[in-house]
Amino acid sequence: MVVFGPMKLILWDWNGTLLNDTPLNADVFNQVRAELGYEPVSIERYRELYRHPISKMYEDSGFDFSRHPFEDVARRWSEVYRAVPEPPPLHDGARDVLSRAQGRGSRQAILSALPHHLLEAAIEHHQLGAFFETVRGATDLLGHSKVAQGVDLARELGVYGKEISLIGDSSHDAEVAQELGAGCWLVSHGAESESRLLQTGYPVCASLGEAYDKMSQAFSSSGEPPDA
Repeated sequence: MVVFGPMKLILWDWNGTLLNDTPLNADVFNQVRAELGYEPVSIERYRELYRHPISKMYEDSGFDFSRHPFEDVARRWSEVYRAVPEPPPLHDGARDVLSRAQGRGSRQAILSALPHHLLEAAIEHHQLGAFFETVRGATDLLGHSKVAQGVDLARELGVYGKEISLIGDSSHDAEVAQELGAGCWLVSHGAESESRLLQTGYPVCASLGEAYDKMSQAFSSSGEPPDA
């Protein structure tokens, strides 16, 4: 049985976890593919391909970086994503679980591979800033690993190991949690398929509410007061 310490920080992923943007991301992916002469993929195939670093996902889907350098592809993805007229919505229950965590007194932060300026704009659009102690997005467009950023963020906030609970939607979130020694709960409504998430060995949940409840139960069973 995993033994948890006091829950001091909930570390949220953004895209696909709190933000319901996987259909949009798949559409943008296919638009970039079409512009460069590649066949579209289904959203099911997109969710099977999804991985970090993002360059590996593009390579696995057939992109030829000798013809189309990944830096150029990533730049075009960002241009198309930013041009979408209607920002994607939050997942059902997102605001509720953030409110529940805030009411419990939990510290909350976001760790995202989305460029930081786009992350800040999205959080402002959804009026979620008051929930988070800090948010940390990527410094470039290339979708590198979030591990180093996660380690730096934990050190900056003074939280370690099982004091951290990570909720995400990808096997890369599981990799971040493993590096941090954190608890991890994954949701299957986002970027990566459930079958691939199950391979991580971490709990996989159908919704944010289920993930939050299972996380709360884990800490309650370890001696922390249960969620109100």
